[in-house]
Amino acid sequence: MHGKGQGRALAFSVEHPHPQASTAQALHRGLGENWYIAVMRSNTERDYYRRIARVIEVILLDPGAAHTVDSLASVAHLSPFHFHRIYRALTGESIAGTVQRLRLAQAAHRLTGTGDSVISIALEAGYESPQAFARAFRGLTGVSPSAFQARQRHLTGPRTPLIEPMQVPATNALCLRHEGPIAAIGQTFRKLLRMLCSDGAPAIPPRMIGICTGDPEESDGFCYHAGLVPETPTEPMAGVESLRIEGGLYAAHRLVGPYGLIAPTFRALFGGWLPGSGYVPDDRPALEFYHTPPSPGAQKDCVTDLLIPIRKA
Repeated sequence: MHGKGQGRALAFSVEHPHPQASTAQALHRGLGENWYIAVMRSNTERDYYRRIARVIEVILLDPGAAHTVDSLASVAHLSPFHFHRIYRALTGESIAGTVQRLRLAQAAHRLTGTGDSVISIALEAGYESPQAFARAFRGLTGVSPSAFQARQRHLTGPRTPLIEPMQVPATNALCLRHEGPIAAIGQTFRKLLRMLCSDGAPAIPPRMIGICTGDPEESDGFCYHAGLVPETPTEPMAGVESLRIEGGLYAAHRLVGPYGLIAPTFRALFGGWLPGSGYVPDDRPALEFYHTPPSPGAQKDCVTDLLIPIRKA
């Protein structure tokens, strides 16, 4: 969802300093059993998201390893018999799908930022041959590894037509802060959609936006908010933040491909295009505008506008 100055990364939570005490006090004040049940369900949901976030962090440490349902269920402290169903329900994809997505995202980073050969990158990603790697990469991204590598190099040119400076108006968004690995950002968006569209899907789907500050590869200073831009002014509900995104000049690039390519593409823009562009980064968040509803089966057709805040050098 990232590279320098922008970001991407999981499970939102609103912590109570003393949950048991607050529950007892609420019951004593007569808020009723229904409130207590809602609190317990909320706590359980947050616990499940934390467990899944730990699983994704373990996969991220070594995507090329031979991860199994049993080993990952152990990380989540869940029964292997039920783990796969819980995982798919919370992430929207299978465990094997996540492992492949993270392997290919790591490979995309290396295709962007190193001069390593496709063969060495394929083997490090856990594929037995360059051919198997190329098939998987093309299946996810719609392009071959070598074509992707060439496209990333093209992005680093200061006058590339693929990047357009543009004025963006101020925007209000309803957001959840994302905490955890950037590979789990989809969980935060799904939770936000459930919270705001609990009565069913709206007639006009709200615009999805990612608001990013800091570097996701650094532990300090990175912050990501998953947001929805409502069609009409909407009051935030409990647990949801209302954020004002200041307008201004941005460098915009339209990415067509899976969300796993967002981070390496930002890396190419910040590290390659920006230094020779005549602009410097401005002190505002980087933005991701999602134009395609998330669908694990058609990731290569996803359309995302990546916006870097800039000003004249």
